[in-house]
Amino acid sequence: MANSSAWISTWRSAPLTPCPNSTPSPGSGPREPPAASLAPQPRFPAVCGIAGILCNTPGRLGGELGRMTRAMRHRGPDGQGHVALRPGRRRLAPATAGLPDEEAEVFLGHRRLAIIDLQGTAQPLCNENGAVWTVFNGEIYNYRELRRELASQGHVLREKGDTEVLVHLWERLGEALPAALNGMFALAVYDVDRDTLFLARDRFGEKPLYYWESRDGFAFASELAALALLEGFPRDALDEAAASRFFATGYVPHPDTIYAAARCLPPGHVLVRRGGRTVVKPYWRPDVRGDVDACDLDALEDALDEAVRSRLEADVPVGCFLSAGLDSSLIAASMAKRGKPLTFTIASGHWDGDESPTARRIAAHLGTEHHEFRVEPDFVAVAEKLAWHYGQPFADYSAVPTYYVSRETRRRVKVALSGDGGDELFAGYERYGNAWAASLCGLLPEPGRSLAAALAGRFPGGDFGTHLADFLRVAGPIPVRLETPSTFYHPYWRERCFTPAFLSGGGTAPGPGPARYAAAAGQDARSRFLETDQALYLPADILTKVDIASMSVSLETRAPFLDHRLVEMVNRMAFGRKRQGAVGKLPLRALAARRLPPDVAGLPKRGFTLPLAGWMRRELRDWSHAALFDAPEAWEAFLCPQAVSRLWEEHQSGWADHALRLWSVIAWGLWRRTVGQEAA
Repeated sequence: MANSSAWISTWRSAPLTPCPNSTPSPGSGPREPPAASLAPQPRFPAVCGIAGILCNTPGRLGGELGRMTRAMRHRGPDGQGHVALRPGRRRLAPATAGLPDEEAEVFLGHRRLAIIDLQGTAQPLCNENGAVWTVFNGEIYNYRELRRELASQGHVLREKGDTEVLVHLWERLGEALPAALNGMFALAVYDVDRDTLFLARDRFGEKPLYYWESRDGFAFASELAALALLEGFPRDALDEAAASRFFATGYVPHPDTIYAAARCLPPGHVLVRRGGRTVVKPYWRPDVRGDVDACDLDALEDALDEAVRSRLEADVPVGCFLSAGLDSSLIAASMAKRGKPLTFTIASGHWDGDESPTARRIAAHLGTEHHEFRVEPDFVAVAEKLAWHYGQPFADYSAVPTYYVSRETRRRVKVALSGDGGDELFAGYERYGNAWAASLCGLLPEPGRSLAAALAGRFPGGDFGTHLADFLRVAGPIPVRLETPSTFYHPYWRERCFTPAFLSGGGTAPGPGPARYAAAAGQDARSRFLETDQALYLPADILTKVDIASMSVSLETRAPFLDHRLVEMVNRMAFGRKRQGAVGKLPLRALAARRLPPDVAGLPKRGFTLPLAGWMRRELRDWSHAALFDAPEAWEAFLCPQAVSRLWEEHQSGWADHALRLWSVIAWGLWRRTVGQEAA
């Protein structure tokens, strides 16, 4: 087997103005601030896990909060806190105190990973009169500007960090709060006076948030596995449509989860629960206009540098995942302008495509303190461990090398910057390059497109035909794969492998498919591709993979490319400024020519490439067979055993490569074995 490596590779906020439809809590208006609150202060970030319960009956489910926070201790091993509250009864007690559980109706919990100010500010945290409480997971990068504006408006800020701005922003902006934030976050605000719970998730979903409504009340948590531990949670009631979409894509697209009762709050959305009624609505979504046929490289460079700068503040060292790719290399180059960054690469003789020599050369060029780890991976042990952490089936097997680079990096730092988002912003994937199909298919009249779509839809040789059919139907055709290739996406494989009962129910639920491609009719088809990847694939697969794999070892990752100001700038660029034919990331290549060794700018796109097909025929053959067939009851309600056996035999004989289809079945089975467990 070839030697190889695996890797992961100043804007002010707008002035704060009240939301027209929001009303400050009675008695919680601004007061004269202490002078010290105007000065810049160290931050107290809230990288952690959060959880909460609203009970319809006082005390009901309140004791369950501890189960959820204990299950997420890997997200916050440095501390925890909780508070018990009741509508209309303000509290100024420390966050670890509150009402007796039998009297309380609202419970908020928090697990903390200390990064800035290692003693830390306790969460849950309230405003000065106990009317507004919050728990928060993430980072607010523009918190200093927000503090100054809030203080100038008379708000009393007692703490030094970013969490406290949330309760005062709620007083000032109400439901418009998240639009004022530049950061990554999953947050909850409870307004005692108005008996209102407010949840929000950052624009791209860097931080996860799940929720469950039942007749007993409402609950939320950072991880689905923790939520599913609650008393009465219907773990056996699966969402068949979500299962179908998992087998189509390798992940469960939001807002669904694999459980019929639970939901994932989508990126860029808020949730408001008041009076027993829950409303979910968007506050931001990506808009890939592509209406500016120019690229201001100096402005782009400044924007990237500012995004990196804002993500470097910490009282612990901040590292950077470094591969031989453009994205992580440019992040490291930006860090190097401010000092000697720590860079991390992981190498192993068991993985294809050894990039460690190139990463080493880039590190030397930039003058970083470079750490290269060689590991002997235990793929099976890590895959089984991660199955619990994801909380639902997840078949992106690059989670395993992501875990390894996170684990080794965590031995030296608590925070690492990553290049995530570069491909989805700058058209890095090969699938974006098939512009010829768009122009050719665009010449077809509608009847011709329909006929071609019907023929393409019967093509069984993979996902090519299905995606060609989808694009033809929406008249924005590009025959490329958009979804992660799990894959039972094509109707041919569904009809061949799904059980009749599944096909007659949720098994026919489409993947993201044509409706997804047509969501922004009138756009250039290629820009529409980027937009749908930013809205779905990036958060539901890539960012979910990285958050869970890294937080399982208590490492925080930050993605400068996902600074929304940078994103909005790049999304205005015409597609042709980002990609020409087979060459993508044109602006990043131009930046690389300024900052990196000369040959790096021309390197092709690469990703984690595990030799899964070969492993299933050799090293992992016995384990894979046992994972598939020792407990077929895990998946036989969805897939015909004879069909799965046939896929296995065809793969073992070398007649076909079914590794990804078989892996999706294995991933399903691994997850089913973890359901109800309190720890991995």
